[in-house]
Amino acid sequence: MASIAFAAPGIDRFHWHERLTRELRQDGHAVTAVCVDPVEHTFWRHQSIDSTLVRLGPPDPMRAPIDELALRASQRQLPARSHRQQRRRLLHHRQRLASLLPGLLRWFEAERPDLLLLHQRRSGAHALLHYVARETGTRVLWTGDGLLPHTLQVDEAGLDGDAAATRRRAGDYRVVQNEPSLLAACLTNTLARTGPSALTRREVRRPPLTARIADLLAASRWHGCGGPGHALFGWRRALAPAAGAEPMAFELPGTPFVTLLLQDTDDERVRLDADAPPTHRELIVAAAAAAADVDRQLVLVIVVPPRGIDHRELIGLASPVRLHFVRPDAAADAACTGVATLTVNHPLAAVALLAGTPVVHVGRALYGLHGVTTQAITAELAPALARALAKDPATLRQRFLSWLFGYGHIWCSSTWPDHNGLAGLVQAVGTRLSSRHAMGLRMRYRPGPAWPLAADGRGD
Repeated sequence: MASIAFAAPGIDRFHWHERLTRELRQDGHAVTAVCVDPVEHTFWRHQSIDSTLVRLGPPDPMRAPIDELALRASQRQLPARSHRQQRRRLLHHRQRLASLLPGLLRWFEAERPDLLLLHQRRSGAHALLHYVARETGTRVLWTGDGLLPHTLQVDEAGLDGDAAATRRRAGDYRVVQNEPSLLAACLTNTLARTGPSALTRREVRRPPLTARIADLLAASRWHGCGGPGHALFGWRRALAPAAGAEPMAFELPGTPFVTLLLQDTDDERVRLDADAPPTHRELIVAAAAAAADVDRQLVLVIVVPPRGIDHRELIGLASPVRLHFVRPDAAADAACTGVATLTVNHPLAAVALLAGTPVVHVGRALYGLHGVTTQAITAELAPALARALAKDPATLRQRFLSWLFGYGHIWCSSTWPDHNGLAGLVQAVGTRLSSRHAMGLRMRYRPGPAWPLAADGRGD
């Protein structure tokens, strides 16, 4: 039997963690949720998953890279209004991480888990958990939302720009076999907006009011002004999400266009994986100039981020090409039908690669590979776009994507996991445990979407 620790699991991913716990226990493994937030611990200890709380203690940075982790935690937030505010932020994060470190170290040395599973969140506390686990000899596995809907990326180093895959080179994929049927299925499944065959959800147990009231003071220390609301009502984030609304109709230009995929300014991929990320206005201006440099008859299709664009960023905006704004729902369609796709590191730029469309990105991205995509700074988008349009690395692109979606991703939804996806997760965990702990898989995992791969008998 192996001991598996969930690293500070989020309440909003209750269903995913709960379903995975069931499968791991049936394989004979023990599961514990290691919490650092008192509110989250209150929630998890009232569910069906064992949990423990690592409390803050006297700060002791020891030899851990606390300053580096504090800077990372600060980067996840929107830019500070002043240097003074930035210094206060860094001091706050440094104090908290240094206060967590001794307790985390004692817990890992006492419990000696076989695997630490970190899911989705890339906070300073999660980075510290990763560090302590590695220092004490515990294996680490990261999972998080994948590049395509209803998928998960898996990596032992981190997510997105932190993933080990981002440090590989083109030559590392020479031995990978092309899987054209897999890539075609990925593209078809994404454009068809096919959902998974979701499993049922276990009822969420609401923590008693007395326990939630007892967390008010600690929640204020952890979450500031929003702490009391988080303590009293944070458990509601575990409830099933509302049914997704039908995508609204959109219209793409009938003439050739370049696609610009925008992201929210507080998107973790933008905050952590892009150095000095450009504003929406800066990116639109640079993308329009790049498109005009190729052909002034091109249209720039701008996919608006989920929370929209501040209207002040568009005041007085002049463009050498026609601008066409579309809703976020149009991202996949626009990415794969444009002559090229520009972005900071929007995940659906991967759809453009599946369709053979050149991609130019400003930040680090999981799909970024020299020779497949083109990375550039904002000021050099024009020459970068010209270079991207001049090459067509079809073989390398197919090999890279075959590995990325066949091995670097698990076809499991984080909100609506299905039977096949959970089998893939259990398999990913099992392969990272020593042979004496592995007890065999009860379920068989098949990489790729359920449809249309199911129709051609892939995996039989």
